[in-house]
Amino acid sequence: MFKPGDFVRYIHDKEEGRIVRHLSNNTWEIETPDGFRIPVLASEIVIVEKDNAEEDDEVLAPTHKLTGKSLALINFNDQHWDLCLVNDSMSTLLYTLYETPKNDSIKGLISGSITPQQTTTLHRIAWTQLQQDFQGEIQFCCFTKNPEVVPPTVQLAFKFSGVQILRSSQTIPLTDKKGFLYSIDQHTAQTKKQEQVNVIEPRVPQLQIQNALSEVDLHIEKLLPDTTGMSAGDMLKFQLDTFEKQLDLAIANGKSDITFIHGIGNGILKQELHKRLAQNKNISFFSDARKEKFGYGATLVSFK
Repeated sequence: MFKPGDFVRYIHDKEEGRIVRHLSNNTWEIETPDGFRIPVLASEIVIVEKDNAEEDDEVLAPTHKLTGKSLALINFNDQHWDLCLVNDSMSTLLYTLYETPKNDSIKGLISGSITPQQTTTLHRIAWTQLQQDFQGEIQFCCFTKNPEVVPPTVQLAFKFSGVQILRSSQTIPLTDKKGFLYSIDQHTAQTKKQEQVNVIEPRVPQLQIQNALSEVDLHIEKLLPDTTGMSAGDMLKFQLDTFEKQLDLAIANGKSDITFIHGIGNGILKQELHKRLAQNKNISFFSDARKEKFGYGATLVSFK
């Protein structure tokens, strides 16, 4: 159904991107317009057609496994190493590079752009300098023709040492050379994750349920007026938390039964509900609710 290079959009979100690779039977890796890679269930995405896609797309589906954006140090001779930028992605990369010495002023080294699946040499570093550590910062922005939002500029600080380089020898993507590889994508994702941990306001709204109900509609739009900033996983968790809370309240209040309206959709919510119901010792039985009232998208639960 999907293949690397397909342009897709999330079913429950406004985000979109390109399929990079197949991770498992039900999961694909998506590269967003700002260059980040996210694993997504196949059931959560659909292929969309871009205007003049065949004529205007900058990159065709890659014939190899993409490795993303990286810095690489490749030996030039016995006295120098080349600092290279590897753009093994499907976006054009705009960049600036600065050297940030410990006890000296900042030096602007180079700026420019690099097209998808290309490498370029940014700076030649003397081995004597690497022995004292070479540190700098790179700023970059991923360019695509029709992004949903303007991609952010990302700034990443790095430091390379001679010992670090000598201990590592990897094949540099898009080349047949060996060297030291530093993944921009991995380090950017780690930085972003650390920043998210420090956010005070929770991303998922707090569950607030007080009354026991006989019918509970678990459609996310019925539970929350605004799902901005929530991923598909966040929304599913909120639906399941609501289910668990209402189930406990129904049992505590001595109700004989309760109906959960979950819809048909991709069936994930229904499967998870039925899995949890089968493990609950307070339940006598559960089955599809009256089809004439709820259709095929509801489950009736009866208690002992």
